[in-house]
Order: sequence, then structure tokens, then C-alpha cells
Amino acid sequence: MSLRNRVLIAEDEVFTALELQFHLEQLGYQVVDLVSSGRQAVERALELKPDLMMMDVRLEGELDGIDAFMEIREKHDVPVIFLTAFGDEETIRRAKDSGAFGYILKPFKERELRAMIEVALNRHERLHDLQKSHDDLQEILDGLRLGTAMTDGAGRITFISRVASRLLGTTEEKAQGRMWYDIFPFGASTLDALRTIAEEPRSKQAEKITTTVTHRNGRSFFMEVEVQADPRNSLRRIFVFYDVTEVHDLRRQLNQDSHYHDLIGESAGMRSVFSQIQAVAVLDTTVLIEGETGTGKELVARAIHRASSRSAKPFVAVNCAALTESLAASQLFGHKKGAFTGAVSDERGFFGAADGGTLFLDEIGDIPLDVQVNLLRVLEERTVTRVGETRPRKVDVRIVSASHRSLPQEVEAGRFRADLLYRIRVARVDLPALRERRGDIPILVQSFLSKFCTRIGKDVSDISSSAMRAMIDYAWPGNVRELRNAVEYAVIRCNSSVIQPPDLPPEVRNATESTPDVAGSTRKERLLAALSHTNGNRKAAAELLGISRATLYRRLAETGIE
Repeated sequence: MSLRNRVLIAEDEVFTALELQFHLEQLGYQVVDLVSSGRQAVERALELKPDLMMMDVRLEGELDGIDAFMEIREKHDVPVIFLTAFGDEETIRRAKDSGAFGYILKPFKERELRAMIEVALNRHERLHDLQKSHDDLQEILDGLRLGTAMTDGAGRITFISRVASRLLGTTEEKAQGRMWYDIFPFGASTLDALRTIAEEPRSKQAEKITTTVTHRNGRSFFMEVEVQADPRNSLRRIFVFYDVTEVHDLRRQLNQDSHYHDLIGESAGMRSVFSQIQAVAVLDTTVLIEGETGTGKELVARAIHRASSRSAKPFVAVNCAALTESLAASQLFGHKKGAFTGAVSDERGFFGAADGGTLFLDEIGDIPLDVQVNLLRVLEERTVTRVGETRPRKVDVRIVSASHRSLPQEVEAGRFRADLLYRIRVARVDLPALRERRGDIPILVQSFLSKFCTRIGKDVSDISSSAMRAMIDYAWPGNVRELRNAVEYAVIRCNSSVIQPPDLPPEVRNATESTPDVAGSTRKERLLAALSHTNGNRKAAAELLGISRATLYRRLAETGIE
């Protein structure tokens, strides 16, 4: 006898069981055992591993036939045909829900019995082959590292690969039959973008949506999602998920070379700034940071502090432009209780607060002249005298200053003391304007983009080439601060996962022609920015700049870029 003919009978009526055994043997099947209870059926099925079970719905003991089969199928894949003398709707429903391959009413005829058995065995074999094909497909997709989900014409998931299940944080059992937009754990903007693509004709379904997913265990995946029409049925959709987490992590690792503390940049100008910071940080001298408004002077001051021997002590930042002229001395040096109206308690001032650490005096050129005299004395004698006191107090503070103004010109105009200038600029750091380091714009944009997406809670992961070109072309009078604000503006306005030109502030998106395209630093920085954004792809860089490849190569040669 063939192994596929082995049958286990579970029937509590002895006469019916023997009659059934007789019919089965007449038809050429091998009956391996007869049992009368649900518990026996479970035990013998798991022991004998039959190819088919004929099981009465109502059996002796704690388990009826349907419950017994539900327990068996968890450990052994076997088809079952239920036997019942009751054709009520509830019994039929339970039999169907259990996954039975059929049911037959007693008393049964041999011809009906044979047909039912052959159909059940054939169907089980086909399902087994289908499951094997399903498993083979899963293995192939696993090997290709492709996540795939397929839907029917209504949008219900009919198949999801193991890779897709892992990326989406679900299982095939949970996803099966559910609407795709209820299963995919994406933000609203990503779901809307995917829905729009899924509704478009096949010819337009080529765009990849970049997005992120964070699971409950805290692990995040970066992925690209593509929607395609099923070539066998234009109403069905195939979602393909590309795991780009490794690429993203690699880019992030590479970008770490562009970071120095909180400063970002890989241009020659910023590399020079990093070197200057490292050089002055180890020296306990005064430092003057010069640069336009918004270039990041406070970030430089903090980097100097963190890289110095004072890093464990306080860093106190003071905006000198915000000091009131009448109270500047008390705010800087402190005051004694009752020294003037409103002095209700002793205050140690900014110098006292920064004792042992670093005091950053931003916009030092705005300090009143009479206070400049006292500041010079503090720097010379390393003591402060609080307002209302006569006894000086020792103070150990390193002074780092900054100004967007030309202090030598302020000296010539009589608004700043020359001796104080010489005292605060023993060491210097010169910060370039953003328009002088356009090659840093792409990495700055990506850094700000990730921060604002997290803060605002939007799933915006990239910026289009045309939007990036507008950012590279803009003059940025407000420098990095203005760029940061522009990215935040764009994230708020963006309704997809990619920032487009209309999402940018009007002064930025309308500034394509604002930067002169002449030989020298301006052209060179624009070329470097385009190459940075396209990861060195010169064809893409030429398209970004709106020039031919021949023109790009000529300008690269003219500006000395290899």
C-alpha cells in the first residue's frame, strides 16, 4: 500500500467505525487504527502521522472531533473529513472554520465516500505543493533581500515576504487579508504618497518613497518603497521594500568625518576652522572669533571649551548686545545687595558663574566704553570687583569673544578700545560665510532635515535636486542660521517625503540666478556642492547645475578641482 493511503478513523460508535473501515479497505485504503475519543485521536495522530483522518464530530471525552483536529493540526499537517449525523448550520460552520477538507453525513454511501476522500487527498497534495512554492518564493526573496507585499484589487494583502514582515514589524498571519495601509507602519505623509502612486496608471509607478520605521524595541529601519502593478492583473499591486539601513548607516559614519563637536563641514574653510579650534583649545589664552552673523560663532566657542582642560567646568554664554548700558557692569561682574535700587540680594554676575570655566562674550563690540575699561582690568588682573564693593575677588575664567563687526574699524571710529582689542585677540578663529563654503550646504541640509523631522514628527527624508540647486544658488546673508530656518520652513510645508522647490522660502526658491557664475571661489564652491549632493556623479552634478557635462569638465579644470 502507498503511504498516502494510510487512514486513521475516530468514531465512538463501534458499528459505524467497523463499517467505515470495511468500505475504506474495499476502496484500497489502509486503516491504521480505530479510536473512540478526541484525546485518543490526538495521541494516535501525532504518533502514527496518517495521511488522512476520518473523524466523527461528536466523540467521547473532553474533546469533540473539531477541537481534537484543531489541536492535531498545530503539530501535524493532515487532511480531515468530518463524519456527522447532524447537518445543522453551527456544526457546518465550525467544521469549515477548523480547516477541514470536507464533511459527510451519515449514513454514507461508498461512492460518495470514495469521491470525498480522493478530493480531500488531492486538495491536500495541491495545497502542499502550493505551500512548498510559497516557501521557495520566500527563500528566493530572502536571498535577494527584497521585501515584497502583494494585494488584491481591493487593497487587501494576499502575500507578504519574510523580509517585508521583518521591516514592517508584522507577521504573515497578521497581515493576511488586511488592507495594506492598515498594516504598513508609516507616517501619514508616506501613506498618502504611496496611495497616490498606487492609484496611478502603471506607466507612472516608478517613484521610490524613502521612509523610516521604528519598532517597539527601538530599532529603526531606513527603506525605499516602490509600488508596481501586478502584470497579471492591473488592479492588483506589488509593494517592494528595499532595506537601505546599511547604506544610511555608512553615510552617517562617513559624515562623522565632517563633524567636529556640533560644527558641520568638509570644505577647506571648515577644515581650517577645525584646525584652528584644536590649536587654540590647548592654550589658556583669550580667543576672538570673527565671522558674519549666523555663521556659528557660539558653536565654535563651545567646541573650544569642550576641547580644553576646562571642559568639566561651566560654559557661560553672554549676548553683550542684550546687556543694558546702566546695568552692564553688575550683570558681568556682579553686585552687592543694596548697591542700587532693585539690588535685593548679592549676585555674582557672569564672571562668577563661569569661574573655573569659559565665558563667551558674543558681540563684544556692543559693550559700553566705560565697562570696557573694567573688562580690561579683569583680564589683566584676573580679579573682579562687584558693584557696591571695594575689595576685588579672584576669578579664574577663560574669555572667548566674538563679533560680526570689524573691531579694528570700531577702534578707528572710537567705539572700541584698542588696548582691549589687543588683549582679547591673542588667538583668533576666522569663520567663513556660508556662501564661501557652498560645498557644505548638502550635508548641512541633511543634518537639519533629520533633526526637524524628529522634532516636528514628519516623515520627510530627502530633498530633490532642483530644491538643492536653489539652496546652493542662494546667497545666504543669514548664513547657517538662515539655512537651518529655511530647512525647518520646508519640512513644515512639505506634504511628501521629498522637499521640492515650492516647499522652500520664497527668497530661496527665487534665487536661482542670484549667485554670479564667474571663475573663482563662488564657482568652485557651487561645483563642490553639486558634486557633494550627487556623491561625485559628474553627470548628475551637471544636470543639477543646469549645464552640459563638457561645460562641467571645463569649469572643474578652470577651478582646479580634480
